[in-house]
Amino acid sequence: MARASGAETLPNDRLPHFERLPGPAQEPSQKAERPILLAHAIVVRTSPAQDGVAAGSIGKVDVWYDAGIRDAFAALAVISASGERVDKRDAAIDRADPAHVSVSVNPLGPGKYTVRYRALSADGHLVSGAWDFEVRP
Repeated sequence: MARASGAETLPNDRLPHFERLPGPAQEPSQKAERPILLAHAIVVRTSPAQDGVAAGSIGKVDVWYDAGIRDAFAALAVISASGERVDKRDAAIDRADPAHVSVSVNPLGPGKYTVRYRALSADGHLVSGAWDFEVRP
């Protein structure tokens, strides 16, 4: 077996099974199985802020989730009030912080903008949404 950082990598059919925990209330046939609870990714912060105002043009738009997201489906798009996409289509997950995604934008003039986001959360659910912000001179 290959080892990474001292840990053995096991194929799925060789992963350890749940074991019974000792205890007087536990029937011998019961197994102590702890469910793994994974939640959908939740947006915890944005820049510019949701319904916020940016003074002057900005160079990028950022979103932070409550947990890391999967790379394949991370997306951000910035749309002007006229419906034109104004980002540089270079949305990327921050390698130092996999809960942070950013996209560069072309110079933004005064006006209202909508950011659309999409992410694949750790539990395998695709989450999406949008927020608005305004640029003022």
